Amino acid sequence: MRETIGGRGVLEGAFTLLEALDEHGGQAGLTQLVRATGLPKTTVHRLLDQLADLGAVERAGSGYRIGSRVFRLGRFWQPELRYLAKEWLPPLSARMRASLVLVVPREGRALVAAGAVLPADDVPVWPGTPLPPGTAAGRLLAAHHPSLAEPDADALGIRTAGYATESEAITEGLGCAAVGIRTPDGRVGAALAAVLPVRRDPVSVVAGLAGAARSFGAALSDHSPPKRAG
Repeated sequence: MRETIGGRGVLEGAFTLLEALDEHGGQAGLTQLVRATGLPKTTVHRLLDQLADLGAVERAGSGYRIGSRVFRLGRFWQPELRYLAKEWLPPLSARMRASLVLVVPREGRALVAAGAVLPADDVPVWPGTPLPPGTAAGRLLAAHHPSLAEPDADALGIRTAGYATESEAITEGLGCAAVGIRTPDGRVGAALAAVLPVRRDPVSVVAGLAGAARSFGAALSDHSPPKRAG
């Protein structure tokens, strides 16, 4: 019989704690986690002890942080996308003189899959990081995947134009343009976004982004990731 915790399964409770740690930057104290999850303190403490024994979390001073086991397993999330992105994004970023971010719709959110960031930009590109509301990539994906966000009045216009933009909606001094990367059946399965200083018109990079997205999508459909040694 499955153990339940306040109406939640044990696995759901454990993942709720891992999500809460992620939302707190990877590390948080017991009281913060109780407040963030809404689980009883004794339950949180017990689950954290179990997760620590499994290497999924680590004790850090008086708190807890994401463990090495979660990081190790997570390295192989979206392997095809990330393998290609490692080859494609850095030279494309240098050529376009813009930081680039590859974003996918997962778990009802727009999540970073990979990125190439110019030294002058402060753009978080940790794989698995959810984008905040209002990003060009998030809006573009939501226009094609309505479950990602509340209905956007501009969704039809975004689908028709084939791109989305924003200016300083997320970070002061930076704007963004995003286009879709289509799967072989024609669906938008990911977004490629360019982050630019606001002095540059984001629409000016859309044509280049769109060409790169088409090539990336074609390469992805033909790509077979290399086998791991052993």
